[in-house]
Amino acid sequence: MGHREKTTTGMRIWDILPTLFGALNWREETKFSAELRPLIGENKRRLCLVVIDGMGQQLLLSRRGHLPFMRPYLTQASDTLGQALRTCVPSTTVAALTSLHTGLSPAQTGMLGYQCWDPVARRVLNLITFEGYGRPAQSWCDQPTHFTYARNSGLESLALVPPDFVGSKLSDITLRDANLKVSTKLSERCAQAAAAFKQGTDYVYLYWSQLDHWGHNLGWSHPRWLQELEAIDRALSELRAQLPPDVLLAITADHGMVNVTDASTVDLAESELASQVAAISGEPRALHVHLKEKYLGQDPAGNRTRKAPDALVLVQWQKLLAGRGQIVADYRQIYGDISEPDRIGDFTIFAKENYQFVDSRFHSRGVLQMVGVHGSLTPAEMEIPLILV
Repeated sequence: MGHREKTTTGMRIWDILPTLFGALNWREETKFSAELRPLIGENKRRLCLVVIDGMGQQLLLSRRGHLPFMRPYLTQASDTLGQALRTCVPSTTVAALTSLHTGLSPAQTGMLGYQCWDPVARRVLNLITFEGYGRPAQSWCDQPTHFTYARNSGLESLALVPPDFVGSKLSDITLRDANLKVSTKLSERCAQAAAAFKQGTDYVYLYWSQLDHWGHNLGWSHPRWLQELEAIDRALSELRAQLPPDVLLAITADHGMVNVTDASTVDLAESELASQVAAISGEPRALHVHLKEKYLGQDPAGNRTRKAPDALVLVQWQKLLAGRGQIVADYRQIYGDISEPDRIGDFTIFAKENYQFVDSRFHSRGVLQMVGVHGSLTPAEMEIPLILV
């Protein structure tokens, strides 16, 4: 397991489990296993991995005064590694969680955004719900996970998740071969984790999404978001106290977040280039634009079956963006070689600062009303914590 995006160095979200499994002598070490071993210690034999959706490193650092438990550990891993741990591109949940559990980048998993183009059905597919996808989940992404690795290695593992994860196609991909146990409260999941380790479980994965929920709805700087973050810090402190001493508690996130406003939102439906757009996928911070045929030029190099955007068309789009976003037409600049290139747009707009790009003809009201968003390349979205206790 393992793959790096073409232009990146340093530890990424898909390195986390290979690194921790290696440090616990469950598999071969990665270079990061050796670097982080002083933080892990020699007495740890089991692993509790907690993922807090949307809990970006930059957000934690800005609110560190509210985090008595996590605060002492916030920069230990990045200081040891010499740079911040980063999530994948795009910095969004479906891509990041799949990368976390498979040890592969989105280029290899095909999980290239919240929404992707389905070249078989010739429509945009929501990768959270997989609504209308009549094929098995493995026909979209057929990769083993670290739950698969644990099972094949004789390790007992458990995933603690919300009830709606059971039977979903996204779970069939990200939690493949996992033993699921559901609950609705963070306190319940922490209690389930502690109980599992007392019964001899080797690896427990605990996922919590409410921080991301409040961030999307109210913004990451809202008091309700901070209230949730404080509650998470207390719960994790209590969890550490309940875990046996041979269990490593590792805390991370799938991505961070930025807040957007009406003034920082560009609606392509209201632009002079609206007539060029055939479909929209991705997400507002990493928007895949699918052009109508007449705006495409010659066949590009590589293995794309669709044509490349016409050069003059790209100039028009650059003018429209006016520095508010970065256009990537050659996906290899960002992703490297993609296993399923026809799932991505004719070009991608990576939003800068706190801008976002929407199209009210295609996006739902829920997407248009979000305050906190993610998906692009900024440190606030890309940098994630790795707390080892």
